[in-house]
Amino acid sequence: MEILIAKNAGFCFGVQNAIDKAERVAEEGRGVYTYGPIIHNRQVVENLKSKGVDVKDDIDEVKEGDKIIIRSHGVPKKEYEELAARGSEIIDATCPYVKHIHKVVEEKSKAGYKIVIIGDPSHPEVKGINGWCDEKAVIINGEEDINKIDSKLHRICVVSQTTFNEEKWYSIICRLVRMAREMLIINTICNATELRQKETMELSKQVDVMIVVGGKESSNTRKLFEISKSNCDNTIFIETAEELDLSLVKGAKKVGITAGASTPDYIIQNVVDKIKEIDVENEKVSSKEVLKDNDKDMMGDYSLEFKKIHPGMEVEGRVILVTDKEVYVDIGYKSDGILPSEEASNEEINLREKFNEGDIIKVEVIRMNDGEGNVVLSRKSIEEEELINSLKEYKESGKVIEVAIKGVNKGGFDCVYNSIRAFMPLSLSGISRDEDSESYIGKKLKAQIADVVESRNGIEIVVSRRELMKQERERKIKETFDNLEYGQVVKGKVKSIIDSGAFVNIGYVDVFVPISEISWRRVNKIQDFVKEGDEIEILLIRIDKEELKATGSLKRLKKEPWEEFALSHNEGDIVEGKVVRFADFGAFVELAEGVDGLIHISNMADRRINRPQEVVKAGQIVKAKILMIDKESRRIGLTLKDIE
Repeated sequence: MEILIAKNAGFCFGVQNAIDKAERVAEEGRGVYTYGPIIHNRQVVENLKSKGVDVKDDIDEVKEGDKIIIRSHGVPKKEYEELAARGSEIIDATCPYVKHIHKVVEEKSKAGYKIVIIGDPSHPEVKGINGWCDEKAVIINGEEDINKIDSKLHRICVVSQTTFNEEKWYSIICRLVRMAREMLIINTICNATELRQKETMELSKQVDVMIVVGGKESSNTRKLFEISKSNCDNTIFIETAEELDLSLVKGAKKVGITAGASTPDYIIQNVVDKIKEIDVENEKVSSKEVLKDNDKDMMGDYSLEFKKIHPGMEVEGRVILVTDKEVYVDIGYKSDGILPSEEASNEEINLREKFNEGDIIKVEVIRMNDGEGNVVLSRKSIEEEELINSLKEYKESGKVIEVAIKGVNKGGFDCVYNSIRAFMPLSLSGISRDEDSESYIGKKLKAQIADVVESRNGIEIVVSRRELMKQERERKIKETFDNLEYGQVVKGKVKSIIDSGAFVNIGYVDVFVPISEISWRRVNKIQDFVKEGDEIEILLIRIDKEELKATGSLKRLKKEPWEEFALSHNEGDIVEGKVVRFADFGAFVELAEGVDGLIHISNMADRRINRPQEVVKAGQIVKAKILMIDKESRRIGLTLKDIE
C-alpha cells in the first residue's frame, strides 16, 4: 500500500500564525481568550483551552484587561473597535490574506464601489469582510444568488472568501461581468487554498481511497471533500483518526490523504499511523518514505505549481516568519527560502524592524540548499540595484534630499546622504567664496541629485542646491508680488542707476523708478536726487503680477506742484523765482519745484533786446508778474514790466 500525502495538507500560514500567537500569549499568564473559535477545528480549540486559552463567543462577555485573540477569520470593524473600547488587550491573529481583503473593501467602498463578496454568508470570515464596508456588501454563494445584484449598478468590486472553490469562483465571475459598467475583480482566494484544492483534485484521480481530514465546520475542508468526491467515490471525511473505519481502506493499493487549513500535523500523522496498523505484508510504509519515494512522481504531477529556480535568479516571495537571525520566505518553490541576517542588507539592520510577516519582497537565490533543504537567499545585490535605481529616479524627478556636510575641500563640500558618499561642488552650493565654508561642517542642507556615479569603490552622488535656491528665490518673488498693491508706499534701497531710471530693491523684488518719476523738477542727472545705497520710500504706480514687474515713483510722494501753484495764484500776482534756463525767445523761471514760468523776450524790458541774457542771468532771483495761467497746456506767462 502506498500512502500519498498532499504536500500542502494541514495548517496554512495564516492558521499556523494564529495558533503560534495564541500559544505565545498563553505562556504570559491568565485571562487569555479567543473571540470565537480561533479556527474551525474542535481538537485545536480544546488543546488551546488546556493551555489556558478559552473562548468567548459574545462580545458582552469581554472585560477590561482581557487578552482577546482575534481569530484567523478576522472580525468586522465595529467589533474590533468595541473590543478596544472595552479596554481589552487585542492580539490580532487575523490571517494576512484576510486582512488584505478588509483593506480592499474598506478602500473601494469609500471610493464608491458596490462590494460583492463571493462566499458563504454564514462563514465568520465573510461576516468579518462585510463588516469593513459597513455591512452593505452583496454576498453570493452560488450562481443562483446573482439576481441579488441591482443591474443598474455602475461600479462593482468583487472579492472572495479565501477558502472558496476556485472553479465555482470563475463560474460566478463569468456571469457577473455583464452586471455593471465597471467591475473590479480581485481574486482573494488564498494561494494556499488554491494549491491545496489543485493538489486534492490531482491526487484524488490517482488513488483508490481518498481521506480528507479536518473539522466538519471548516469551509475549506468541506470544499476539499467535494473536490475529492468528484474524482474518487471512496472519499472519506473524518475529523480525527478515531473516526477512520479501516475496513474502508483495507485492500487499497494507493491511499491519498489531504487535510484542511485548520488541521494540525499531529492529527494527520495519527491518521497515517492508524492506516499502518493494517497487517498486510509489504504494506507497512511510513509517510516519510512514501513521500521521498514518490517525490519525483508527485513533482511530475505538480511541477506547474512550483517555480524553477537557480542560483543568481531574482524572485519575489512572501515573508512567512521573522526571527532575530533569519527571515523565512515562501518563494513558490517546493522548499522555503531562508534570508540570513548577513545577507538581508548591505547595512546592519534589525530583521524584526525591517521585515513583517506577509511582506512581499524581492530576493536573489544564492544557494539551492543550506544543508537542511532550504534555499539560501540574499538581498544585497538587489538592495544595491534598488538604491541605484532610486537615486537615478530622484535625479530625474528632482526629489529634494537632505545631506550632512562632513568636510570642505578646494572644490566644494564632502557630504553624506543615508550612508552614501556625496560631493557638493562650491559652484552648485549657493555658498559664496567670501563665506566661511568651515562654518557649514556638521550642518544639514537640502539639495538635489545632479549625478549618480558607480565605481569599484561603491556609489557616490553629486548634489546641487542651485535649482533649489532658484526655486526659493522665485517663490519669494511671487510671495512678495502677492503682497504688493497699487498705491502702496514701500521702503527700499537704491540698487543701481541707469540713464532711464533707478532700481530700488525691496527684498526679493527690484522696483524700477523711471527718470520721469524721480522728481517734479527737470532731471538731467538722476544722481543729483538719489545715489546707489540710499534708503528711500517710493510709491507703487504699476504692478504686473504675471510678468513680475513693478514700477515706482519718488516724486508722487509729494503733491503735484503745478496744480497746487495754479490753485493758489492768479493772473496779476507778483511772484519770485530763479532763472534756470534760456531759449532764443525768452527765459524760464522756476517758481516752485517742478513749476516753471516763461518770460518772453518781448516782456523783459521796455527797450528792444536781442538776447534774454541782456536783461537776466542764469541763477538770478527775479520778481515777475503773472500774465496768464493756461491750465490745459500747463503754461505760465510772466513779465518783468509794470512791476512796482
